[in-house]
Formats: sequence, structure tokens, C-alpha cells
Amino acid sequence: MKKFLLHSLIAGAALAGMAGCAQVKKPVAQVTAAKVGSRFDQVGRVTLYSGEPCTSQIMFDFDGAGSTIWLAAPRRETDILTDAANQKRRVHVSGKWRRGGQPDCSYVEVAGAELRR
Repeated sequence: MKKFLLHSLIAGAALAGMAGCAQVKKPVAQVTAAKVGSRFDQVGRVTLYSGEPCTSQIMFDFDGAGSTIWLAAPRRETDILTDAANQKRRVHVSGKWRRGGQPDCSYVEVAGAELRR
């Protein structure tokens, strides 16, 4: 009986240890695309893109109006968007919709970004 209790205790501790190491998977971002070349102009929050982009230009996720949109930005706007992501601040983003080389690879090419209070 003592051996059974000891083995049960060891097995329980091992299972608890494994459960503590389990990693939660981040859900895949929902991308709402518009017609290629159409204008984009919204206010929301950005985060650094954490995944394998469908095109190398994508560096940010834009969360606004209930959906997540991928953003690609030139150097000046990248600095503004990085600051907004690090400080968790809202940002006004304008640009145009583009399509990457793969199917279902729509993103916004940022033309302007401005921090909001």
C-alpha cells in the first residue's frame, strides 16, 4: 500500500510539472481585407507581428474596428508604430491595401502614422 501511494504521489507530481510547462498557443489573427489599392484610414492599437508573414514587409498587427490587419511600413512610420506598440498607445494609420505573393495575403502599406493620446 505504501508503494502504491508513493508511486501515485510521484506520478501526480510529474503530471503537475508537465502541465505547468504547457504553452498556450496564440490564436491566428483574423485579417479583414479590402479591395487592393483602396484607401485605409483608421485609429487603433498596434503590436509587433509575431508570426511568419506571408510577405517580408509585414511587421505589425493593427487592432481596430473589431479585426486584425497586417501592416507594412517604411522606416519613418516603422519608428512611430514601434513606439506605439511598446507604449501600448493608440495610433492613427493611413495607407493603401496591397496583396502579397501568396493567396490570402492582404496587408496595408502604411503611408502615414500618428500617435494619439
